[in-house]
Amino acid sequence: MTRILLKNKLDDCIAAWQKAGYSVLAPVQRHDMSSFDEVQKGSDMALDLILTERTIKDQFFPQTEPLIKYNISKKEIASETMTPPDKKRVFFGVRPCDASGLAIDDPLFGWDYKDDYWFKRRENSVIISIACTEADDFCMCTSVKLSPDSTKGADVMLRPLANGNGWQVDAVSDRGTALLESVSSLLEESSDEAAPVPQVAEKFDVEKVMEWLGDKENFESQFWKDISMRCIGCGSCTFLCPTCHCFDIQDEGDTYQGIRRKNWDSCSFALFTMHTSGHNPRNAQSTRWRQRIMHKFNYYRGKFGVNSCSGCGRCTRQCPVDMGITETLQAITNLPR
Repeated sequence: MTRILLKNKLDDCIAAWQKAGYSVLAPVQRHDMSSFDEVQKGSDMALDLILTERTIKDQFFPQTEPLIKYNISKKEIASETMTPPDKKRVFFGVRPCDASGLAIDDPLFGWDYKDDYWFKRRENSVIISIACTEADDFCMCTSVKLSPDSTKGADVMLRPLANGNGWQVDAVSDRGTALLESVSSLLEESSDEAAPVPQVAEKFDVEKVMEWLGDKENFESQFWKDISMRCIGCGSCTFLCPTCHCFDIQDEGDTYQGIRRKNWDSCSFALFTMHTSGHNPRNAQSTRWRQRIMHKFNYYRGKFGVNSCSGCGRCTRQCPVDMGITETLQAITNLPR
């Protein structure tokens, strides 16, 4: 027997969590764009999507965020630190690749400096993942050693029932256990079977990729120029990636007052590494594409012991020139050794 949540009890769950002070966010489809946003009832959710177009990362690492408000007068400089709202949140219906992306980024945001903006949101959030029952040609979670029902980054894992009436419910963390306790009267015991997860074929050999990238002889390989010819440097792959995390900090205002703001940036942009002198160490798109692949499958693993990719496939799915990292990693896999 397994605990289950029936779909006809979902609205009661949402109401119970809201009463306990949580905002409930879930996949929604609005204005031709799918993303995570606050919902009031189950019918607001777009749970049939294979994957939202925007990632859950947006809710933890916003595209733009104020850090400090400052005011400079003749005799003093006043500043006010701006912090995220102290709001408890439940994220319902997160796909395993997106939940994994949060766990992959945790060590980065706590590395040489603890990013309180990231961790305050992480500590105030409970992640309820739903195992996939469908995949498309762009999904590649198995290629990076994850799976359609991976629990990495999740606090609660739901597995859709084969009869379509609800989900099997399993707590993955203490935070998830506590959240389920608050709705325990709405859960039932059942022997209903879960729907099977989809078979996601491995699209490249990640071990071969890491081996080739780790060979310094390949850093200046002609391969990088050939494989990146189509890349237009738009940066959409980085903005839609659940693990990409580059940002810069700018002051917006005038001499006397303004706001210091953190904004997303992208290693695909030509100005990303431009020095004040005018020198740019990555002055060609091929060097920027090399950096993107090296960072995800060589440098990040060397620093944190994990690849900076959860296999969601958005970079390929949404690429305006039909590129993405899958093609590059497949090409590396097939290079003669």
